[in-house]
Amino acid sequence: MKRMNFKLAVAAAVLFAAGISQANAQSGLVVLRAVTAWDKSQAFGDKYLDWVKRVNQKGAGKIRIDYTGGPEVFPAFEQLEPLKRGVISTLVTSTGYVGALPELNATWLGFGATPAELRASGLLAALDKVVREKAGVTLLGFPLQMRFNVYLKRPVQNVDLTQIKMRSLPVFDPVLRGLGAVTVTVPYPELLTALETGVVDGFAFPAVAVVAPGFTRTIKYKFAPPWWIGTDVALMNAAAYDKLSPDLKKLLVDTMIEIEKEVPAYYGGKEKAENEGLAKLGVQDLQTSEADMLKIRKLQWEGGVQTFLLKPSPKYGPELVEVMKRFAPK
Repeated sequence: MKRMNFKLAVAAAVLFAAGISQANAQSGLVVLRAVTAWDKSQAFGDKYLDWVKRVNQKGAGKIRIDYTGGPEVFPAFEQLEPLKRGVISTLVTSTGYVGALPELNATWLGFGATPAELRASGLLAALDKVVREKAGVTLLGFPLQMRFNVYLKRPVQNVDLTQIKMRSLPVFDPVLRGLGAVTVTVPYPELLTALETGVVDGFAFPAVAVVAPGFTRTIKYKFAPPWWIGTDVALMNAAAYDKLSPDLKKLLVDTMIEIEKEVPAYYGGKEKAENEGLAKLGVQDLQTSEADMLKIRKLQWEGGVQTFLLKPSPKYGPELVEVMKRFAPK
């Protein structure tokens, strides 16, 4: 009897799902499933979720994007696979989380170019070609851009990080190692403990997200201005996108372009508020000179081009380097 009940339950679920699909087909409503690489409490997905909201408002009755969660749905570093398979339709993620697509890190070589300027440069089109061919996904746009910085437990002279143990990610390594640091991989949930126990002496991190996690219990110094400008990506399953009508494609893209124009001011405001909070907690600035900032950018350019474009991607890397040369430090 229990086995029969189970079969009936499965059948009912299948019929229910089929009924929803049939209703959607009859109404012409397209339903997409969205996830974020971060949980909703963090600011990193804010403008992407704003995009979801606006698409739903503008496309009411034609298209609906259902936000289903963050890394609790699929771990942040594993979200590309369900996107490729069509289990989810769209996501926002860090370029550093998509190891199979190192070319996406070209977005970090803009050195101040806004999302709108990166799109206008031809970078979005060039990267879209790459991710379609390699992973069956399409690049919708750049709904996240913020500055990243180095935070330390103790001060250093100039930008000399010799033998300083720094929690890092691959995108930061060219600069940190170039300045003498020893880079260490520490999962985010373990970072505060690593700082308190001396496993690391500092870390590179978004300039909008240091106060809330409690890192200022150990961190007392930060460089100013921030060293990196990171631009992250919204991706969509290419087959799902290609099936859309021209008007719905235009709705998704035009709304993303609208969002991209708002991103710099939005995250700039977040950073200003964060800096005020850091100052109140006694975190002091270590000023980076123009000469040192140029050195940092050259390390990022030279290391980034080799690490993320030319070495891992001989097929696509050279074209991406050509696109980004206009932003290279002189």
